[in-house]
Amino acid sequence: MTTMTIHADDNFAEAVRRYAERLGKSVNQAIKEAIAPIIGFSQDGNTVQRPNPWRDLYGCVPKEETDMIREAIAAQHTIDEEMWK
Repeated sequence: MTTMTIHADDNFAEAVRRYAERLGKSVNQAIKEAIAPIIGFSQDGNTVQRPNPWRDLYGCVPKEETDMIREAIAAQHTIDEEMWK
């Protein structure tokens, strides 16, 4: 297990303590549970799951259109070398 330290001003630290108290958990547990979904860490703490912004569309888009959508998205990740000369 690794130890981590968070440097925070007094107001932030107090807000975190109140948050943990409302949950009935330790500050450590409350912070871990709050951060885990943001970074895509699973509840079991053993695997990292990348957040998927397309999850809500699963099953809504016909299979025939899926490849077209993926190609369009992939094209947005291509650098146009001529544009950057």
